[in-house]
Amino acid sequence: MKVGITGHQSREGIDWEWVKASIRDELQKLPRPIEGYSSLAEGADQVFAQAVLDAGGKLTGVIPKPDYEVHFKPEALRNYVRLKSRSRLEELAPEASDEASFFNAGRYIADHTNLLFAVWDGAPSKGHGGTADVVNYALAKQRTVIHIDPIRKEVRSLVRA
Repeated sequence: MKVGITGHQSREGIDWEWVKASIRDELQKLPRPIEGYSSLAEGADQVFAQAVLDAGGKLTGVIPKPDYEVHFKPEALRNYVRLKSRSRLEELAPEASDEASFFNAGRYIADHTNLLFAVWDGAPSKGHGGTADVVNYALAKQRTVIHIDPIRKEVRSLVRA
């Protein structure tokens, strides 16, 4: 089963331990083998990537642009380097802006997976290519999205009607 991630890097009010447990629980429900697709960004991407590895799955790191590392804080960069070393890599060509590059990576993940996890508060994207944009793209492509709401602490399945 190919499963991808989109989600918040940081947001006030997120209980990352709850997110980690929710992702782990959802991964347990999936048929094996699992191949996870993640951009390995801080927050949801890194939590998901580690959960995939912990579940015995394989990881594909979708790298949005060549200088991606400049966007990381020190601890997140260490985790990124560690997770990247354990991943098969898909290095994408850069787009005209950082936001466009990140959205391109989100679209790539949605296009190459059967299921998308979204660690998302349900709000519209603050910039082009945010979590809401990737969720809407995935739903338009008829992907099922497992919405892990880290604020309400709810997990539900989204499908395009």
